[in-house]
Amino acid sequence: MTASLEHDDLANLFLSLGALQPPAELHGYAAGFVSVGGRISADAWLKHCIDLLDCETPDPEQSEALYAVYSAALDGMESGEMSLDLLLPDDEFDLDQRIASLGQWCQGYLTGFAMAGKQKSVDKQNAYSADLTEAISDIAAIAQVSPDEHTDEDGEQDYFAVCEYVRVAAMTIFVECNGGVQQEGEANPPRLH
Repeated sequence: MTASLEHDDLANLFLSLGALQPPAELHGYAAGFVSVGGRISADAWLKHCIDLLDCETPDPEQSEALYAVYSAALDGMESGEMSLDLLLPDDEFDLDQRIASLGQWCQGYLTGFAMAGKQKSVDKQNAYSADLTEAISDIAAIAQVSPDEHTDEDGEQDYFAVCEYVRVAAMTIFVECNGGVQQEGEANPPRLH
């Protein structure tokens, strides 16, 4: 995660805006939106944020912080280095809160994917690969996660494993939907196992 994009800072910003959604969900939305090829200007992104967060129009500084969420998702996806970081609460939070945030991130991802995908489907009909379809199904299942399932050491390990799976799945979806955006010398996009 970039130093300028911290979950707690965004949570405070959202609180000041009277936003109804958590930062994880907005970041997931941004990641899903760019995964399927959605690109958007700062002003258009701000309109998405106002609708998604159900809040008043932010001031310019707040708008810049909201656009940083979109930019971080896009930069993480486009880097070609699998560098997308999920915007989730850090380890200081209870495991159940982090699990709930992961579910919210996944829900946001699905919403963003659907929004940009709907716009793209007007242009052309694309059939998704089996890997992409499976990844979307898995993200949808993770979005339904119950935060009180595990609170022991195994729960921590499972949480980190699922976060990593979601991160790699999002990157794999991005590569497929964006025509295999790759760095020179990279032979194949990452695969889900």
